[in-house]
Amino acid sequence: MVVAVAAMRILHVTNSYLPRLGGIELHVRDLAERQRAAGDDVLVVTAERDPRGTASPGIVRIPTTPGAIGARPHLVGLMRQWRPDVVHAHLSVVSPFAWAALRAAAHDEGAARVATLHSMLPAHPGLVRHGLRRSGIGTDLAFAAVSRVAADRLAAALPPAVSVTVLPNGIDPAMWRVGHVPDPTFRILVVGRLAARKRPLVALDALSRLRGLAPDLRWQATFVGDGPQRRQLEDLIRRRDLADQVRTLGPQPRETIRHHLARTDVLLCPASLESFGIAALEARCAGVPIVAMAGSGVTEFVRHGSEGLLVSGDADLAPTLLYAADPRVADHLRATSTTTPTGLEWSVILERHAALHRAAMTAQGRGVLRCASRYARPSEARPVRRPRAPRSRHPAGAV
Repeated sequence: MVVAVAAMRILHVTNSYLPRLGGIELHVRDLAERQRAAGDDVLVVTAERDPRGTASPGIVRIPTTPGAIGARPHLVGLMRQWRPDVVHAHLSVVSPFAWAALRAAAHDEGAARVATLHSMLPAHPGLVRHGLRRSGIGTDLAFAAVSRVAADRLAAALPPAVSVTVLPNGIDPAMWRVGHVPDPTFRILVVGRLAARKRPLVALDALSRLRGLAPDLRWQATFVGDGPQRRQLEDLIRRRDLADQVRTLGPQPRETIRHHLARTDVLLCPASLESFGIAALEARCAGVPIVAMAGSGVTEFVRHGSEGLLVSGDADLAPTLLYAADPRVADHLRATSTTTPTGLEWSVILERHAALHRAAMTAQGRGVLRCASRYARPSEARPVRRPRAPRSRHPAGAV
């Protein structure tokens, strides 16, 4: 017997969004589109301005100050008008707009609250605990993180009774499945924001050391992405006389990245605070061997010696790149990546989101959050609710 599951009205909240390119921005867009296709009513609200002024259905933009001062009245009005079942906030380390939305939703008895952490928090639970208190979002909501390592950092700062669900990003493997184009040149690709957190300068240091380790190795490296360290990176490329072997392309569309992956021998991921690594997951589906940091979220889908090579420190990056240049090693890693499912296909990830949303809605209806818990709490009296106004399908301000 097939049991019908009622559609949900989901409000995704994110500080940043397209046209800015990044992991959170692309994930929220892809997730919202697939949830709509599955029958849910989905709205995205963001503080990100669109300088193009492009009208996009299903998106509400609320421009605000960097600290989200003055955003609360707009968010409260939107929630009262649209009446979501779930308010799902997507958080980085500092997300004042998303925090404001979670605070606003706390006063709406009709909306469950879910927060997914997309960044790696500092390994200092006391500091994180203080930050959570300052955010004012409380702990009576469903917490999730995009990888086990990110979830463990968050869980360490939460009360013992509060669990953190691992809710990874999704992927369409078929979209990234490309045939490898052999080339006598060993080609290295770095994809990501050129900012300190992603450590592009560490990647360049590794490339400099690779040249010293293997002066006869014919190799080329390409950086795809943009950010505040781009100019410094390009200056260092010139100063280290690497311009013939290293180039920067700036941000590129997905189709162009697919084109590069087909000609790539290894994806270099130097970020030690990578909470997930969507670029690495895309490369993994393309069968490209990955060199990444052992303590990062890339370990959610890369096993050392199977789909990639994981290093414990920066000094190991250059020798590991040289090891990956061995055709026998590369063939093994590529074969394992292309024959082993990731388990992160969108059909799986959508169901994991739906399960967390349903659990949060059930817990909110009982007046107590027990999301992702194996143990039931004794039944409690159902809270008295104020009458709900009719829900609007087209909230004011949606563009």
